[in-house]
Amino acid sequence: MKPKTEKILIALTCVLGISGVAYGMAEKNDPVFIAGLCFVIAGYLLIRRELKAYRKRALPR
Repeated sequence: MKPKTEKILIALTCVLGISGVAYGMAEKNDPVFIAGLCFVIAGYLLIRRELKAYRKRALPR
């Protein structure tokens, strides 16, 4: 996947997750809250994968 496309995917995933969590908390809508948490976790894992790849490229042993 291209870097720009991947960054857009990560940003969209995080925004959807944060929006879902906020809406779920405000309206007491549990399914939306849990779906938002899943999106936030997915965004975190995507960011973490990018950081690990960067670290391997930047700091060769």
